[in-house]
Amino acid sequence: MALTTAAVVKAGNGLGSRTTILVTDAAVADDAAAAAINAALHADGHTIAAVAGTANNSGVMHFAVQGGPDASAFSNEVKGQALSAVITFEDNA
Repeated sequence: MALTTAAVVKAGNGLGSRTTILVTDAAVADDAAAAAINAALHADGHTIAAVAGTANNSGVMHFAVQGGPDASAFSNEVKGQALSAVITFEDNA
């Protein structure tokens, strides 16, 4: 699907001026493990804009994070679950 608008992404409009997609290195075991990842990202100052995947050992999970420090080179481990940045989208205006 193509974008059909020329609107500029700006901080505060719900999209954020920078969004980084983080991925887990392996399947997330359960809700408690997913909650620990959420808590760690919030503690780092990030807002979680979206999550893709399920926490039931069915596959990796992706987290779209905004705000806080630049996460484009993010690499961290939360309770044995490694997370790393996949891609960063930025407002170029």
